[in-house]
Amino acid sequence: MKPTKLIFHLALFLISLSVFAQELEKPMLLWPNGAPGATGTSDEDKPAVIPFIPDADKHNGAAILVVPGGGFTIRAVDHEGVLVAQWLKEQGFTAFLLCYRLRPIYDREHWRNDGQRAMQYIRAHAKDYNISTDRVGTVGFSAGADLIADMSLNYLEAQPNATDLLDRMPSKPNFMILSYGSTRLPESLDNETIAKLPPTFMYGTVEDRSSQNGMLNMYTKMFQAGAPVEAHFFRNGIHGTGFAVGDPILGEWKHLLYNWLWSGGFLTEKPQIALKGVVKLDGEPLKKGMVILTPVDNKNNPPVVIYINNTGTGELGRFYVPKDQGTVGGTYKVDVRQDATRWTSNSRDPFMITMMEKQRKRELTEADIKAWSDYIRQRDLSPSIYNQAVYAHKHPTDKEDYVLTIKENEEILVEVFSN
Repeated sequence: MKPTKLIFHLALFLISLSVFAQELEKPMLLWPNGAPGATGTSDEDKPAVIPFIPDADKHNGAAILVVPGGGFTIRAVDHEGVLVAQWLKEQGFTAFLLCYRLRPIYDREHWRNDGQRAMQYIRAHAKDYNISTDRVGTVGFSAGADLIADMSLNYLEAQPNATDLLDRMPSKPNFMILSYGSTRLPESLDNETIAKLPPTFMYGTVEDRSSQNGMLNMYTKMFQAGAPVEAHFFRNGIHGTGFAVGDPILGEWKHLLYNWLWSGGFLTEKPQIALKGVVKLDGEPLKKGMVILTPVDNKNNPPVVIYINNTGTGELGRFYVPKDQGTVGGTYKVDVRQDATRWTSNSRDPFMITMMEKQRKRELTEADIKAWSDYIRQRDLSPSIYNQAVYAHKHPTDKEDYVLTIKENEEILVEVFSN
């Protein structure tokens, strides 16, 4: 064999040895002295979590409990466990893979208790792992999604005076991620209770019909109750795709998830703040477009996109962003984008407001229809812009980016100039 080929094969061999030499962290027993209701002493009688700790330069202080599926008869611990936890670790999350108890040895009460205990374990050891107790979420797949939805509905309150350190911690997740699975919310569950579910992200596929039905039921009820929920349902995809690592289509869902966590403020310990202000272009209120605020101080701070549609009855160009969609205090790069040079929303035009209200009430007369038709013919609805205009500097001649320092309770003036 030629020397170059020998060196190549030797390098491949050494790489393969290094891969197989890697080991997972030691499982941490949730009940070192024996789990409640345990009927044996095997590993399957000892619920535990396996930590996946990110490198210090990636660490963001958030933690996620990973719960694989398997119909509560197995745990799909590799593609719905290790691969998921490793990806989360690479993104800066401290992940904990849950080894919960299974049927027929155990039942729903036991594996739900294992999930609750795991959340308490993570919070009780927050200092050990350098994580925030109020940024602890969970991701579940198939039966694992059913488990985390169940334990989010049936959570344990903190017991400050408990002798068991873990019992001093609450078990309710700060956010949950349901992957092709959920739990059917009882008909008796009121909207007030549903609205208190943690912020929820859902992923599934239409092809996976059996799982999709349950998810649609839960999504609809959360939507109707005003609970914070976001869903991404792809057309194709079998059951059990996990994070779909390497899939150019389904694999995008984990990036959508990351953006949801990022914009939701779960990557930073700083609290989000509400934003209000006005956007001006060449001294006039921006009529139609957006403002993009990208963090400068810390990449984990949430970005914000503000759409200017001139809806409502307030001042033109004015905006308001609620706290749960806002930034944190700090420095942000500003991009202003203009989508139209003229724009009057129907909700701002007095004539249109009157006509559309009459239409809703079915009170339109022949005279109204004629007046409305004449009005439409007189309006200029031709294109007003050649392409989207982007302003990344306050003035075109500026060499540095347009940057704003945002503080709580301060009104923001975003102002750019075209020349």
